[in-house]
Amino acid sequence: MGEQKPVDLDALMAEVRERIRIKREKGIYGPDVEALMRVPLPGGRRIFSEDLQDPLASLAEALDEEVEYDPRSRKPVIGPVITYARRIVISLVRWWMGAILERQERINRLLAAAYDYEGQMAPRFGSRLERLEREWKEWREHEVAANLHSVYFQARFGGDEPVIRRQSEAFVDLYKGRSRVLDLGSGRGIFLQLLKEHGIGGYGVDLDPRMVAQCREKGLEAHEVDALTHLRQVEAGSVDGLYARHLAEHILPGELVEILRACRRALAPGAPTVFVTPNPKTLTVGAHTFWTDPQHLRPIPPDLFKFYLEVEGFTDVELRTFEPSERRLNEDVPAGPIRENVKLLNETLFGDRDYAVIGHAPK
Repeated sequence: MGEQKPVDLDALMAEVRERIRIKREKGIYGPDVEALMRVPLPGGRRIFSEDLQDPLASLAEALDEEVEYDPRSRKPVIGPVITYARRIVISLVRWWMGAILERQERINRLLAAAYDYEGQMAPRFGSRLERLEREWKEWREHEVAANLHSVYFQARFGGDEPVIRRQSEAFVDLYKGRSRVLDLGSGRGIFLQLLKEHGIGGYGVDLDPRMVAQCREKGLEAHEVDALTHLRQVEAGSVDGLYARHLAEHILPGELVEILRACRRALAPGAPTVFVTPNPKTLTVGAHTFWTDPQHLRPIPPDLFKFYLEVEGFTDVELRTFEPSERRLNEDVPAGPIRENVKLLNETLFGDRDYAVIGHAPK
């Protein structure tokens, strides 16, 4: 790393003073501020002098100032008496004032050293901050979908298209008669294709350019942009339906709440909203299959997701679970506590793998 150039304080202060002069000439400060800047202190010095407007720049110079006091009185007749009295007072308090001045001198030296140290460290802190920002961005880039080859991941772990289509078809009726339904994280465009087949207008957004390309190859409208940015860009009330399958588990809770707020603004009154996400109440999901996707950040309990929508003003919020696990314990056992315990185990270990939280934008 190259040697940092020292900060030219004189040049900086000259620039600041010039900007202040220009603003004063243009009348930006106004008459009240200008009058206040001319108010004098008892000693005649203005309250808002150049030093007080730019205290750091004047600190070093002020610390070097010598303070002198002339005890002599110029009054006729009694002047010598006053001068003599002042000298006596000075001699009496000299030892006490000396201790105070010594302490103040030490404070002055420390202030001067601190000011000089700040001037030397500012460029170093700036370079360190730039390095940290650069490293953070690089870390984030290693975590984004493009570096995980999401096209290949979807082919291996994303589920068969017929299965996803069957699951998604259960929600299509909610959007009947709609013309501008937004699919957040549209992926391969399976839900968009379903909307198109049912005569429902829709479009999608996705961060992965390869997914967007796949949608466009199918004649579907898709845009390469993140969900929150897009929701903030669209006109309020211009989206008349929203669907997001397996998006929420890829973002942190704070961002999810931001997305819900942006959804509420973008949605037309009464527009349906559906978020589909893995069901962590099923232990095999929350403890195993959820973590198969390295992009998953944290699972969201169904009741918590329902609470998010209710708090953000969505109405008629409900939960639907679906897609039961294929493997289950045999419940063909004698009636009574044993059967009830087996059922409880099946519900806990092998319950529905996904759930949807459904709400409507406030009218």
